Amino acid sequence: MKPPRALALALCAAALALPVSIALSNAALGLLTLALLYRLRGADRGRALAACRAEPALAAVVAYIVAGLIASIFGFGLAHSLHDNAKDLHRLWSLSLFVAALALEPEAPLWPAFAAGFALAAAVGVRQSALGWLHTGALERAAAFVHPVTFGEQMGLGTLGGLCWLARPSIPGARARAAAAAATLLYAAAMTLSQTRAAMLAFAAGAVAVALLEPRARRWAAAGLGLGALGAGVSQYIRFSRGQFNLFGPETEHSRLILWRVAWRMFRDHPWTGVGLRHYATLFDRYSPPYEGQAHWGTAHNIYLHQLAERGLIGFAALMCLLAVLLVRGWRAGRANGSAAALWAAAAVPAFMIMNGTETALQTEQFATLFLMIWAWGTISLRPRAEIL
Repeated sequence: MKPPRALALALCAAALALPVSIALSNAALGLLTLALLYRLRGADRGRALAACRAEPALAAVVAYIVAGLIASIFGFGLAHSLHDNAKDLHRLWSLSLFVAALALEPEAPLWPAFAAGFALAAAVGVRQSALGWLHTGALERAAAFVHPVTFGEQMGLGTLGGLCWLARPSIPGARARAAAAAATLLYAAAMTLSQTRAAMLAFAAGAVAVALLEPRARRWAAAGLGLGALGAGVSQYIRFSRGQFNLFGPETEHSRLILWRVAWRMFRDHPWTGVGLRHYATLFDRYSPPYEGQAHWGTAHNIYLHQLAERGLIGFAALMCLLAVLLVRGWRAGRANGSAAALWAAAAVPAFMIMNGTETALQTEQFATLFLMIWAWGTISLRPRAEIL
């Protein structure tokens, strides 16, 4: 067996770093860029470009970027919008990296790297909650090295990945299965301790997708894991919702409905191209009095309403096109390919879409990049690949 080459090792470094911290993630993406450029000096260039040309998700990201530029130009100030325009370009760069690199190194050992990254972050988060309980008698929200909401979303994807591996084990044997089950339970505990209800609902949706795609999981995944996760979400809401956002309750000072209605009013005033990227925050005080002591809120806590407000119908159409491509491609891979990675990609998209219902996960750099890497890895069977030398 040949040792992993530099590009495969760089892919593993990215898989290890993305669940942990943004600084490590950017360093790993830089390393991956250098390793890929080194490989593209020879015949591999054509193979990598062929994989990129065959990936419609890249074209959908480009359309999304163009829609964002249009919204920025016709919005309330291009200079203020450039930061988010750059973030859109970052998504194109990272997805292109993953598509090209995985075409050249389809056998890169990413499962151990992902498992280690998720386990490290989960262990730190669980420790945070435990120490909070010991010192104050209250469970602190697990967050590891990121915001608690982002952490919960990460652990939701990690738990979903563990479930997919258990449904389609990549390594035979009781010991490997026991290790995967233990890791999955650790991720699930960290997700619960993050107190992120949307992550639990998203995991439930992903579990249902697993049940639909994997016959061996149908007996228990939809009923057991889906309802179990939903029950955990309900109990989580009852236990921790006091003093936090009231998701669907009457409009009070603690209701997300205020943020959503501001976004809707912005959209009604600027329906085609929106107010421009990052201008939800700058114009917030025109549509609402200070909310929870803040005159300006950065996001609408809902990607769909947020995009309507900032990018209008043009940007919203580009967003839905991108999500549709990701969903269809992930589903095709999950049905056509028997690997756990393909199943993970298929289940991750509906989970990601639900997470964006109460947050703007697509605009959270580290989490969006993690999601795109999982998706690119799982859909590799739909693209041409280089021969393994």
